Amino acid sequence: MKNALLLVIFVALLIVPAAGAQDDDKPTVAWLKWGDSRNVALAEKAILDMLQVYGLINDEERALLDEERSIEGERIDIIYGDALFDRMEANVIIDEAIDRGADVFVTFTTQMTQIVYYSIREFIDPPKLIFTVTSGPYITGVADSSCIKPDFVIGTVPVTDYEDIVPLLRMQNPDIQVAGAIWSPQQRASEVGVSRIKAIAQSLEPPLTIVDETIVVTPDLYQAVQNLADRGAEAIIIPIFTFQGFSLLLSLTYDYGLPVLFSAPQNAYRGGTIGGGFFGLYKQGVIAGNMLIGHLNGDYDIATTGIYESDDFAYTVNLDAADLQGVEIPQAMLDGAAYVVENGVTEQGVTLQWPEVEITLPDMPLEERRAADLEFLAGLECTVEMIAEQQAALDAAD
Repeated sequence: MKNALLLVIFVALLIVPAAGAQDDDKPTVAWLKWGDSRNVALAEKAILDMLQVYGLINDEERALLDEERSIEGERIDIIYGDALFDRMEANVIIDEAIDRGADVFVTFTTQMTQIVYYSIREFIDPPKLIFTVTSGPYITGVADSSCIKPDFVIGTVPVTDYEDIVPLLRMQNPDIQVAGAIWSPQQRASEVGVSRIKAIAQSLEPPLTIVDETIVVTPDLYQAVQNLADRGAEAIIIPIFTFQGFSLLLSLTYDYGLPVLFSAPQNAYRGGTIGGGFFGLYKQGVIAGNMLIGHLNGDYDIATTGIYESDDFAYTVNLDAADLQGVEIPQAMLDGAAYVVENGVTEQGVTLQWPEVEITLPDMPLEERRAADLEFLAGLECTVEMIAEQQAALDAAD
């Protein structure tokens, strides 16, 4: 009897570690963002939609993630972190994710992607890094090109084509001669953006003069806008960069009667006069979600799969902001807009919370969706010819 009891206890001890080992096999994803923005929210929604439709999170877990809370789920653990636009806080949440053994980092925006990359790149076996809503992976050193990159890195890049954005200044005001630009020396993407804006403005006929001011902290906006007005700016253009003083900037442009053009269509719904640039951030999130799910399922190799780039362009207009600034928007510009905000709403049903037209997954059977998603990932495979071509382009640029 005693021997039988000892045998039962021994078997029980074997079972407990086995259950623990099963839990250890559950992937842990660090979900990290630089700060809240509608652009990020669209991509977040898309990835969560993908995880849910594939059954990796259930309704209860989705509700917690929608509240920006971490989960220890049935099939996946997610460590949710928001740096609140602060570099020190970013380091804290990255260290926490590393300490908790994150297998994959999902990052939003160039800033967070860059900080995570430089935090893990020296690891012998670094966690995978999947980024989205990240316009500057190449200018920040995260990757050299879509196929020339570290083996643990992949993501989606919304390509901001300033050649389409800058002419919107003339579309709004054909007689404009001087426009102001505001950027941050702390963000490489904004520095590159203002340089491109200046070059393109000079190529217009007649040339458009760009005067610029830099900001480091939000209160700098007071002086920056005043300086631009004093220097003859008739409008303000904002390259891609993340800052917290959005509402303050808009109120100042109302005071000075300056229309403001943001390099993101979604920002028109937030109060910008015009938003022009990449339009499809929900789609970017869907693709990043596909990359995450495909990696967790072992469907493809991140090392041999290229970064996805898209340059879908559109512009939007906010007539409420134009009224507050006392500026006119030509009818031709209104006719070409993806949507127009008037009296706080749009005819297309676009909302402030979700400022894009398409923000849901197409309804299809899971098997059909999986086949399409696998086909898409296969189409991103980097061939020897692609790598050679990209390396040649990089060598020529150097």
